[in-house]
Amino acid sequence: MSLIRLRTGSDIDELVALASRVRAIDGYPVYLPNGDFHRFLSTSRALAAWVAEAGGRIVGHVATKSDSNQVVMNVVRGAGIGGEIGVIARLLVDPSTRRQGIGAKLLDVARSHIVALARTPVLTVVAGAAPAISLYRRTGWSEIGEATFEMPGQTVTELVFTVSS
Repeated sequence: MSLIRLRTGSDIDELVALASRVRAIDGYPVYLPNGDFHRFLSTSRALAAWVAEAGGRIVGHVATKSDSNQVVMNVVRGAGIGGEIGVIARLLVDPSTRRQGIGAKLLDVARSHIVALARTPVLTVVAGAAPAISLYRRTGWSEIGEATFEMPGQTVTELVFTVSS
């Protein structure tokens, strides 16, 4: 059984270790300048962030933010979504605790927070991330488009999803 709670500053070091394990298995995040997991996890644009705990350790993380890059925002607007959005980001689940519903619980907490702020929930995922895409579809998210953009040294294609409130 996992507990979901708001992230605190003292969680960051444990989250860096978690993010490193996730990246070693999944290649996420795809783009990580200077290997800086601290910066990746503590973006100043976050509306809120939560962690999942099980067995006395952090096993998951999710954050919400108010926007995404311009290419993603163009997909969102092109899909007819107006008004303010809330983007679910930085979803991480420890590889040793997957398939226990932790990702779904974190998604639900983040989605509920965005809806409570009167925003439309949106998330993106790298096009080849089949397990994450499966989770999103299984939990009611629908694909609204594809965003392709350049990052240093690579072209990235992300699928853009939304879910009804």
